[in-house]
Order: sequence, then structure tokens, then C-alpha cells
Amino acid sequence: MLVLLVHSLVSVVVLCGAGGARVVNTGRGAVRGRLAPRGHYAYLGIPYARHARSDRFKAPKPAKSWDGIFEATYQVKCPQPDGSGTEDCLVLNVFSPEHAADLPVLVVVHGGNFRSGWGPFRPPARLLAQDLVVVTFNYRLGALGFLCLGTSDAPGNAGLKDQVAALYWVHKNIAHFGGNPLDVSLYGIESGAASVQLIILSGAATGLFHKVILESGSALSPLALAYDPKLTALDAAAAMGFTGTDNLDELTKFYKDSPLNRLVNETTTFLPCLENNLDTTHSLLEMDPLESYKQRIYQKVPMIIAYTSSAGASSIETVLTNSNLPENFDDLLPNNVVFDSADSKHRVAEVVKAFYVGRNVLDSDLVKNYIEYFNDVTLEYPIIKSAVLHAATSSMPIYLMKLNRDGTKKSEKNKGYKSMFDYFYDDHTTSKEDQLVVEQLVTLWSNFIKIG
Repeated sequence: MLVLLVHSLVSVVVLCGAGGARVVNTGRGAVRGRLAPRGHYAYLGIPYARHARSDRFKAPKPAKSWDGIFEATYQVKCPQPDGSGTEDCLVLNVFSPEHAADLPVLVVVHGGNFRSGWGPFRPPARLLAQDLVVVTFNYRLGALGFLCLGTSDAPGNAGLKDQVAALYWVHKNIAHFGGNPLDVSLYGIESGAASVQLIILSGAATGLFHKVILESGSALSPLALAYDPKLTALDAAAAMGFTGTDNLDELTKFYKDSPLNRLVNETTTFLPCLENNLDTTHSLLEMDPLESYKQRIYQKVPMIIAYTSSAGASSIETVLTNSNLPENFDDLLPNNVVFDSADSKHRVAEVVKAFYVGRNVLDSDLVKNYIEYFNDVTLEYPIIKSAVLHAATSSMPIYLMKLNRDGTKKSEKNKGYKSMFDYFYDDHTTSKEDQLVVEQLVTLWSNFIKIG
């Protein structure tokens, strides 16, 4: 069913201390959170998993136990392209209403094109006010998260496996924070939405979540899956000074030995991949998304699939200018489309180019034409196709929503709404029109999170 929209429990041990602090016992040790001014407790930087330098591209291991009380006040990021962050970054943040008990849980998977981003250190206060427990978390990015060589030391999809580990932690521990582990909604944003959809299709987290919201991202997008990840790794290594052969063991060693600053400075985008079925490691994603839909073997849950009219446009516009628009449209065709020959690919490229940009290279709207093409190919078509496939292969309700609103609109504080999720923070000074959008989105999302 496709609907279109217009617009086991663990006992909780809680110890309260002075200064608005609260100590909660988890499976690995006690953590102390702080009471925020708006009446919720914040627990920042709780380790949910770990990985050693020797295992930097492998699936994570469970976090180590600790003695005493862990002060949950750490704002941790995984390594970012600007050089900030640390490899010891597999932590999550829990935001819980002061008197939470058995509340629905929202787990947020951040975006960032698989290269940047982190679990926000502040909660979406407008959703938190709806009596929800909110969890945000980090996962490995770039080569650290998505180097895919098909070897035992770099099988691929470490970042996706981090996400599954975080969901497992939530399932085992969220009751301690007043959340219901049997009522977990998973919210992915942009590349986070593609990640969530890949995890759904893999079946790797079955039973760990019960409802899903996908915002402005899709596993069917050409920007979601690498179809030649070894070539990507080899090209990136060459850019970093690798002079060896294409031997996979040699290439793996190069990446394992590379200093962190070299890895994060490389501009190559590493993406999730289809893994080899190795006897020595666990494969998370072995089947192409379209084949998973065809076989109907994925986890079926109620879903909202949503996007905005301007999602991704700003990032595309920063890359495209009239001075560097690509002339050869062949290379702009989606990487998940197979052609019989180079000639047929070129003929298709010419038809697509004529449709979107015409033949007048002096057209003042040329950049907008390219943005429209990329938006259709990488965002709008894959998202709508995902909704259709889920509706056709699942008996669960699937809601498809497009927010027709200028995503670059500025508030009085000069902070733009980059995604729908930004409307759930309460630090925007909103206009009357903004406030109406906020109220509608909060109502739609909170109703879905609570009752599906």
C-alpha cells in the first residue's frame, strides 16, 4: 500500500545526584548524564563499539566494560575531511525526557555523502517534547568506513556494520534510559537514508527497529553504491602516493599503514559495496538492491519516504559553474545502468543531454539544467522508485512525501533549513509560514513514530 501525503525489557537502575546529574547502569558500566535546561537528560559520547588500528577496516567489536562511572559529556566525531575527529569514535548520544519510562525511541543516522558528519550533540527538541527518547551516533566514514577490497582485512561496509552495532546497543540498553527497545524508529538523512535502506535490504538488523523514515536519500541512487570499489581504492591510493601493483594484499597493507591525515585528505568518495562472500569474515551486503526487492527477502516495516524540492541542489551548485560544466555527458550517466556498448551509451547520453540542457551552451540557465538532471537521477527518481518497490513487495504502509518548499530559506538568525530534520530543532526564529511547516512536520513524524 502506497499513500501519498501532500505536504525483552531490562530493569532500569537510575541514581540521581547533585547538580541535575543522573547515573544509569548499562551492560558495559554506569554512565552519568546531565539535565539540560529544557528538561531532558543528555548522555554524550557513550561507547557502543570499538575497533583497533589493526582492524581499522573490519566490522566493529563490542565496547569494553569499564569500572566506576563514565562521564557522558564527550562530543566525539569520526575523522572529518577538515582533519578534525578521532578514529576512536564509535560512540552514541542519548537524549531522554526527565521522567521517561517505556517511551518510543528514535534513532537518527546522519548524512554527509559517506565522507563527513557525526551524530548531533543536541537533540531535535521539538520531537523530544513529544515524549520520545532520541539516539544519535557516529559511524566510520570515507576509506575508514567504506574501503572495499574483498579481503579479510578490508571486506567492505565497515560503516554500515557500525550502524548495525549501534542498533544492537540500543536494543540491549535503551530501556535503562526510559526507552522501549520493542518500539524503535530509524531515521536516515540523505546518505544516512541510503545506509538505512541498504541495512533493511541486507536483513542484518532484523528485529532491531520497527519503523523507518528515509529523508532525501535512496539505496537506488547512483551515489549510494560502488560498482567497482577496487578501482576506486586503487585510484585513491595512487593519489596518495601508492606506487605498488594492483595486488589486493599489497593495497590493503598500504591503507592499513596510511596515517589518518592522508586518508581523510583524499577527496575520493568511498561508497558501500556488494561484498565477496569470504569464509573469514561476515558479509553484510551480498545482493544488489533491485535483486533484494525481486526476491522480497528484506525486513518489511512501516515507512515514510520523504524528500524536499531542493535537496542536494546547493551542494551540486557549488561544483557546477558555467566555466567547468562537463561537455561529455557519457560520464554523467548513472553508474548503475548497464549498456551493451560504448556507442549505445553515447547515443543515450546525447538524448539525455538534449532533453535537459539543449544544445545552446550559452544558455544562462545551464547550471540550473544540470542541477535538475542530477536531482532527477540521484535523488527524485531513486526515491520514488524505492517507494514503489516497497509498496509492491510489502504489506506494510508506505508513505511518500515531497515537501515543496525552498530548502535554502533563511531564518532571522541566518540559519538555513538544509533538511526536514532541521525543522525539529528549536533554535530557529521562524516566520508564521515556517511555524506552520514545523507544526505539520512534528505532528506527522511524531504520530508515525508512535503508531506507525
